[in-house]
Amino acid sequence: MKVFSIALPITLLLILCGCGEKVAGSKVEAAASAVPAVTVKELTPEEKFAETKRKAEAGDAEAQFNLGKMYHNGEGVVKDTTQAIEWLQKSAVQGNANAQYAIGNNYMYGYGLPLDTVKAMELFQKSAAQGNTDSLNAIGSMYSSGQGVPKDAVKAIEWFRKAAVQGNAYAQLNLGGMYYRGEGTYKNAAEAAEWYQKAAEQNNMFAQYYLGQMHAQGEGVLKNTAKAIELIQKAAAQGYADAQFSMGVLYTHSEGVPFGITLDKIRAYAWFNLASERENKNAKIWLANIEAELTPAQRAEGQRLASNWKKGDVIPASTYIPLGSASPDGKPTNQGTGTAFIVSSEGHALTNHHVVNGCAEVKIAGHEGIVKVIISDSVNDLALLQLPGKPKDIASLNPDPGKLRQGEEIIVFGYPLNSVLSSGGNLTPGIISAMTGLENNTNQIQITAPIQGGSSGSPVMDKKGDVVGVVSSRLDMKAVRATGSIPQNVNFAVNGQTAKAFLDANKVSYKTGGGLFSREKSNADIAEEARKWTVLVECWK
Repeated sequence: MKVFSIALPITLLLILCGCGEKVAGSKVEAAASAVPAVTVKELTPEEKFAETKRKAEAGDAEAQFNLGKMYHNGEGVVKDTTQAIEWLQKSAVQGNANAQYAIGNNYMYGYGLPLDTVKAMELFQKSAAQGNTDSLNAIGSMYSSGQGVPKDAVKAIEWFRKAAVQGNAYAQLNLGGMYYRGEGTYKNAAEAAEWYQKAAEQNNMFAQYYLGQMHAQGEGVLKNTAKAIELIQKAAAQGYADAQFSMGVLYTHSEGVPFGITLDKIRAYAWFNLASERENKNAKIWLANIEAELTPAQRAEGQRLASNWKKGDVIPASTYIPLGSASPDGKPTNQGTGTAFIVSSEGHALTNHHVVNGCAEVKIAGHEGIVKVIISDSVNDLALLQLPGKPKDIASLNPDPGKLRQGEEIIVFGYPLNSVLSSGGNLTPGIISAMTGLENNTNQIQITAPIQGGSSGSPVMDKKGDVVGVVSSRLDMKAVRATGSIPQNVNFAVNGQTAKAFLDANKVSYKTGGGLFSREKSNADIAEEARKWTVLVECWK
């Protein structure tokens, strides 16, 4: 798969702003004599709102426009779309170019007003006649896409150019796209790059990304990998999902990039997480692939980096010590986490084989002492632990898990992504979607409850709070690669019969539910009880 790919849609400015109005400047001459400085008290947002409303109610068109923005953005007042549109319409009727553009957008896309491209075009034209470059760009976009008017690429270019030469970044972006694709004009990558450059200099993230791609390929500009990375990273920092995906790919395959990037799969995982949250389909696939190569602790670190990201940030290098590395003093370090649940009054607990496999030490977060791994079954992915001390609370197992049916509701409680999510545990509901696991494995059930790194070993419970399974895995990555897509909520658990047989074989006495007073419980009650007998397992190497 290529690291870079060009995809250049026509982009409309869909935010409420007044950045496109052409306003004449004024020259202020200095007074001949010195005037004492006057300290002006800065108004609070609420005071600004009250002052703006007073002027708007008096008929001031500019104040009406600003009042509409305040209602739209919740500045000094509770957000109110209806009030925002009402005041913007009043301003537009009086001829305010910015308000005409804003209301035109509302008609164009049906935001709080009936979708009406004819009215949208009428308002854009009135606004454009006053020099509003956002409206000039919007008219060009309508001709380019054929919305409300016959599709006409030549006219689209004319309108884009009118706005672009006046410095409108989105028009520069769109004009660059027309030259890149050869729509309404000859195809000219160099001309496209020039317009992208102008928009990129105004911090337009789309132009930064597209120009970065062109530098990466040497298309219309000299090939410059360092410049490409710089531009794509700027776009990623602004939150553009395609750029974030590209950054993840770069950190995954740094051997193909000779400058500026070193292999860092934890950082790649973090970028893929951000892009996935913005519904980038490719990022979701790559996220699943790289996830299989990381330990639970490494995944948790990547999640931490992603959760700490805010707009304008570049994800920093991880300080996490890679798997197999010792701490500076040579002692074992925490290399991964999972979940276990206590099943006997003697301190026996169940978790997965893969949670404790290869650990030099197994610990329970918040508890003193080393946990003993009594036996670990790689075939069924189960492990029996001996916890230090005597527990007060233990889980109850479903007395007859073989009677469970497809479609029954279940609840999972565990400690996924512990460094990112709640340290008090997380509850996720779902259903039993199949009575067998991957490739019809009869020792598993398939569940829809969302599973994350650290969920392994979590109890799967019925509506009475009795354990019916042990979370084991998500969809096998081979299936993801084979289909090219990631089915949602396809997860697997060791079924209750297998778990009980494992405990029986190791002569562990456990408690079962059921009986005369057995009843269904609320999710809140189940979580409260499960929190008492589930623990966070740490694998130290």
